[in-house]
Amino acid sequence: MTDIKCKIIPEPQDHKFVFRQTSVKSPYFDGDDYAEVPSSKISYLCGNCDFTLAKNIHSDQIVQLLSTDQPGLNIVLQCPQCEKFNELRTNSSKI
Repeated sequence: MTDIKCKIIPEPQDHKFVFRQTSVKSPYFDGDDYAEVPSSKISYLCGNCDFTLAKNIHSDQIVQLLSTDQPGLNIVLQCPQCEKFNELRTNSSKI
């Protein structure tokens, strides 16, 4: 599995989709954990505290479902642990 550390950004004021959790501290997305799926799995971690924001996301899901012409995905996840804003990117630095 590949871990991708998200980019920390200021609180978005533009046209981005911002996900926030109010009471539960768990990953926003938990993909399929099928061993027979040939693509690699990715976990997205908070760029500040390494909290798992999304796990078991297959690389082909990122390409097919979250593809965009822009460098970012226009999806921001507020970390439920440290409350920093994390931008999901397909080209974030791997750790």
